[in-house]
Amino acid sequence: MASNSDISDIERPLVPRGPRLRGLRVPPKAVTLITVIAAWQALAILNDFWQFYNATLVPSPGGIVRATIELWREGTLWTHLSASCLRVLRGMGLAIPMAVAMAYLVATWKWAEIVFDPVIEFIRPVPSLALLPIFIVWFGIGELTKTIFITYSAFFIIFVATLEAIRDVDPVLKRAAGSMGMSPRQMAYHVTFKSVLPQIMVSIRLALATSWFVIVGAEFLAANEGLGYLINFSRVWFKIDTMMAAAALIGVLGLASNYLLLALERRLFAWRER
Repeated sequence: MASNSDISDIERPLVPRGPRLRGLRVPPKAVTLITVIAAWQALAILNDFWQFYNATLVPSPGGIVRATIELWREGTLWTHLSASCLRVLRGMGLAIPMAVAMAYLVATWKWAEIVFDPVIEFIRPVPSLALLPIFIVWFGIGELTKTIFITYSAFFIIFVATLEAIRDVDPVLKRAAGSMGMSPRQMAYHVTFKSVLPQIMVSIRLALATSWFVIVGAEFLAANEGLGYLINFSRVWFKIDTMMAAAALIGVLGLASNYLLLALERRLFAWRER
């Protein structure tokens, strides 16, 4: 008869582990990304000999790295990075509590659903980029506009996911909590909030990815620093390598923030099966 460990080994899904590099195991997803970058660089080297595309319009990974190093030597890299990161953090810092609180209110109070839900559903389909010029007219071109813009873009993603998660909370859990003598406040925290927290974390990851997308548009029109501003400034002076360096940095920031949140999810919800 097979032991419990044998059964668990059979049931555990097979996950590619990736090669080892000097004793360190390289994740398979990192291998994929490294392979794509290496192939791109190899294509650029071949292009140096045969000239089958314009290397100025499509810089190599090496050229993008050199442009990034040049920004660092000029002392502007940290200025643009920190400006974009702070704007995203401020917008997300406002969007998360607002969206979660509004979702809970709409899900648990009938009058809130009647008053707020139609308004939110009417505004939600409007693209955030379409409202950016209006926000600039209303609030100027300062930091307030960019913060409101990111908050607006992230709010609806978190709101919808949280609202549906609250509505899907198992009523058996609520009845069990009530039979144990929990107050409504205790039930809201120990049952509702803890049940929907995994879905809230997923929605935060989606909203954060959207925030990195929309901050570029905001910095195109209403900023004098930031990665979006750097892309637009480099476009004017036809510095394609700097444009792609700024775009790559946004990609790195988005990738890093996503995996940080995934690591936090695994830490908080170690009990959850994927």
